[in-house]
Amino acid sequence: MLKIAISIHNALQLPVMKKTRLVAGHQGGENSIKWVTIVEVLEDIGRLQPGEFLITTGFGLSENEEKLEVFHQLLKSKLLSGIAIYTSFYMKEIPASFIELANENALPLIEIPTDINFSEITKAILEQIVNNQMHLLEQAENIHRELTNLILNDQSLTEVTERLAQLTSSHILIFNEFYDTIYSSDNDNLTWNPVNGDEIDISKHLIASLKRESKVNFTFKNHISTVYPIIAKQSCYGWIVMTKPEADWQELDDIAIEQAAPIYAMEFLKKQAIEETQLRIQSNFIEDIFNKNYINERIIIDHGLKLGYDLTLNQSVFHLTFKHPEKIDVNLTDRLYHLTDQILGQKKKQHLIQTKLNSIIFLTNVIGETKEEIYKHSISLAKDLLKNWTYYFPNVDLIIGIGKDYKQVDELGKSAQEAHYAVKLSDLVSKKVNIVHYDDLGMYDLLLEMERSGIPLMSIYEQHMSSLLSNKEIDLIETLDSYFRNNQSIQKAAEELYIHRHTLRYRLNQIEIRTGLDIKSTEDLLKLQLGVMAYKLVNILKKEP
Repeated sequence: MLKIAISIHNALQLPVMKKTRLVAGHQGGENSIKWVTIVEVLEDIGRLQPGEFLITTGFGLSENEEKLEVFHQLLKSKLLSGIAIYTSFYMKEIPASFIELANENALPLIEIPTDINFSEITKAILEQIVNNQMHLLEQAENIHRELTNLILNDQSLTEVTERLAQLTSSHILIFNEFYDTIYSSDNDNLTWNPVNGDEIDISKHLIASLKRESKVNFTFKNHISTVYPIIAKQSCYGWIVMTKPEADWQELDDIAIEQAAPIYAMEFLKKQAIEETQLRIQSNFIEDIFNKNYINERIIIDHGLKLGYDLTLNQSVFHLTFKHPEKIDVNLTDRLYHLTDQILGQKKKQHLIQTKLNSIIFLTNVIGETKEEIYKHSISLAKDLLKNWTYYFPNVDLIIGIGKDYKQVDELGKSAQEAHYAVKLSDLVSKKVNIVHYDDLGMYDLLLEMERSGIPLMSIYEQHMSSLLSNKEIDLIETLDSYFRNNQSIQKAAEELYIHRHTLRYRLNQIEIRTGLDIKSTEDLLKLQLGVMAYKLVNILKKEP
């Protein structure tokens, strides 16, 4: 049951309290009485709750030093809203030590004469609390009814946010799961906004409320903010943040935000269901494009226009996946989809997205007059996506592959394949890169074309390099790879392999003897280089599902 408080000051104005006297702790006049407790013998103060108003006769306090010390500790604890002591029964007057401690701790200490009954005081105060409770519940019900009616009448969450702000005379912000503001009420009277500048780390409070699955309050610059998570189906869809001047805050505000949270949750679930349907439609459409599952180009272009996508522009396919997919669960893939969709939407980039088990693929238009400009535009977009992902998930490595751009619809499947290869072969470019454009693969593109044309890649390296594969003690292929990767620098390759320069020269000499090729010959050097590249490519393609 909700315990709606009244202040000590208001309680003292009740008719039944006219004969009482506030003897100490005047500074605590605004302390809130949440409940009234009558205790004759103070044996276990641990059972007392914060905000309770204690009424006692002080039985045994004067005669028992141990009980007296317990009461002194109670006066210091700042646990209670106030204490009322009957005088003339067991305590003729309130001791000076009580008065001193009550003043020091701003704890109202009230003297009650014996001609007032316990029950009269308890009844009068609890009656006020219950009346406040009923009034507050009526207001909360009205808020819930108003917000629900807005949703039932197909009003957007923008209207819901505005109305919630009006009903609570506060500023309302709605954050999504990436801590971005997605809805905000207009309130020109608010002198401080919790997300203005770098004044405060709002994400810290959002996370704290999510861990508690309940509200979190914090104050800053004479304003109080209440944070409440929007949770449904054991997932967090965002947060409500209510801010208003601290002096204007009331208990109704916390109840209002609790009433609003399920309404936002239902709308987010509805939005999610719509998104899932749209994603399924987009996914099927992309499959039709990549697999050329259409009668003619005009039909598929018209279909794209119905989905709000213009297929007549220059297009590229982006493939986003994780460097360590074995450590990834489906929730992270969902986060990747939502973050990508959000960023592309913010950039007003038309796009079609398809989700896979541990990756997402999207098709979008790329801008530029020349191939170089289009390349730079594609890389820039990928960098923005990577930057945002790393901000939210710094410990989950993402890799982005980009296919070449095409204007003809029937070539977009090729861009998808290239984006896939860019991801798959990223380690051949560098183990440290997170973004690979298909053009970055260089000579590997030629080898892939040969492989697609039916030329077995094994034949490229087996003819001249099969003798290098039989050496189990020293990886001569790796030695050659390092030598080529470092532009035939003996010094750099030796450092990378952690061997002496003389050792590297000896290995290169062994390679020449085993292969019968001369490293100093341009033609032989090309054979060795293509052989190493073909060997590495074959080993990666073997892992292809």
